[in-house]
Amino acid sequence: MKLKNFSKIIGVTLLLVMIVLAALTYWHPGARTTSSGTHPAVRHRSTVRVVALGDSLTQGVGDTTDNQGYSGRLKTMIHKKDKVKVVMHNYGKSGDRSDQIEKRLVDSRQQQRQVRRAQAIVMTVGGNDLLQTLTKNVTINQQSRLNTQLTTAEKSYETKLKSLLSTVRKYNPNAPIYLYSIYNPIYVYFANLDQITDAVDDWNDVTTHTGRDFSHLYMVDISRAMSVGQFKSATQQAKLKRQSQQANDGKLSAKSFQEQILASSSSDELNDYLSSADHFHPNAKGYDLMTAAAFKQMQAHQQWLNK
Repeated sequence: MKLKNFSKIIGVTLLLVMIVLAALTYWHPGARTTSSGTHPAVRHRSTVRVVALGDSLTQGVGDTTDNQGYSGRLKTMIHKKDKVKVVMHNYGKSGDRSDQIEKRLVDSRQQQRQVRRAQAIVMTVGGNDLLQTLTKNVTINQQSRLNTQLTTAEKSYETKLKSLLSTVRKYNPNAPIYLYSIYNPIYVYFANLDQITDAVDDWNDVTTHTGRDFSHLYMVDISRAMSVGQFKSATQQAKLKRQSQQANDGKLSAKSFQEQILASSSSDELNDYLSSADHFHPNAKGYDLMTAAAFKQMQAHQQWLNK
């Protein structure tokens, strides 16, 4: 064998050996390092404790299954997807405003104990605060007057929400908080009117802005998805607005609300994601949507799962 050919064989053999050694070094657990040092494998919890705080959407009103709205579904989804045991505590109560949710937490040692122990906290808040304002002003058709009332209410809500979140953080400074936005439950009946949609958007802006003052708080945005329901395309939206214009003549009042929604039969609910019983709360499909949105955020910010 010529010396030149022998040298080529030796060279190729050494190259292959170096490639194998490099691969073994890269894939060996704990051997991979960077300029900052060794990165140990992430260890996951075997049990995760989740607390759900809030109003009727946390309680699960409108859900005809035995899943307690999004909380039971979220428990099942985390267990199946992340292969961990999930202990879920649901402290939702129908009708509660932000200050009432806080008061129940302050008055309940059991809630405080579970919040302290939680690895993740999921919350619904704000819907009843806004509803209280809109109920008082539903007949105001002058946008300037309605805006004045809403601006005052938004400032009050911001103060109450900040107090609520501060109280939650008092009991648990570190667990990530996944906070739902609110939606417009009457949108499909009044798609041509901007008053309620604008109010909901502004309310969600207040929630998002306030939440930025708190570490590890992540918004779960369901506003548009729950408001428009199955009417997602531009064509469907345009048709819905034309139908709404014909039905309500561009006016929103307690009477038109009653005639368009509450007086309709249960089978006439236009939004596929809302309960036909009250035309307000999510049905099973709506809670499926809420669950998927929360789980997506929890997977994107997964510190709750790590030891």
